[in-house]
Amino acid sequence: MPATMCCSYKTSRRGLLLMTMLTFLFAIVFIGVGAVSARFGASFVGEANEYCQEMCLLEDMEDHPVGCNCDWNPPGTELPTIFFMSPAIGMIVVGVFTFFTSILGCLGAIRERNLMLSGYICALLLVIILQFGFGVAAATVATGNSEQVQGPLNGVLQKNYKLWDWKQMEIFFPEACYAGSKAELVGDPADNKTYTYHFPLCRFNGGCLFNDPDEPVGSPLYLMQNQCCDDSRMCLNNRETCMSGEKCIVSFLARVGAPIAVVAFLALIIEISALVFACIIRTGTPERKYSDRA
Repeated sequence: MPATMCCSYKTSRRGLLLMTMLTFLFAIVFIGVGAVSARFGASFVGEANEYCQEMCLLEDMEDHPVGCNCDWNPPGTELPTIFFMSPAIGMIVVGVFTFFTSILGCLGAIRERNLMLSGYICALLLVIILQFGFGVAAATVATGNSEQVQGPLNGVLQKNYKLWDWKQMEIFFPEACYAGSKAELVGDPADNKTYTYHFPLCRFNGGCLFNDPDEPVGSPLYLMQNQCCDDSRMCLNNRETCMSGEKCIVSFLARVGAPIAVVAFLALIIEISALVFACIIRTGTPERKYSDRA
């Protein structure tokens, strides 16, 4: 019979029990990884909002600080953040749904009720679809290929990355992301108030600043930027103090999205195996079930 060519009814039943137990464990992992990633992303948002509140306290700012909106009460970050939180929240939801689905599958394998098995198959198909979708979304975020990364996020920082203090977010970025520094006038020019911004030594998009015309020749920043250039005038990202802004963003996003993508795709193998075993048990005839038990 086609439904039992790969393995017997008894083997399928035992296989389903094993797979549902593993799926149950993965459900807990989903919830845990999703919660940690969501908390990490929420910490970034909180730190960014605190930075914006600090910058907006500077009096008479003619323009909003980069990535901030001082008109809000309280002031907060304008950087798009929900896109890297979504896969984490989605994975928590999938984890909860997978938790109850695995219990249904376990009961179906033990009691051998066709109605339970049918419900389990339908629920597991939905889990697989959702899990694959959130896994792809997390992988897209982790690699920096998300539309929100390529558009709004990079768009805000690309031209003004030197006017956003990367060191304020040092727990999220490598040290090379704030290796450069420069004091800029802020607020009312008459007050002669300055703020020291820290930023990457390379251009945001991966190029380098060789003989930067905006810096005095021979100044520390001028020399440090030159040291980050290779022969093709690209950033030497392999050096300890050299990194582009885009690489900095991707390094943060990888910490948010990569764990979700990994566990999502790993669990798919187990869930597809469970689906096959459940279908074999569901299509088994009473005679075959009896003979396999004997």
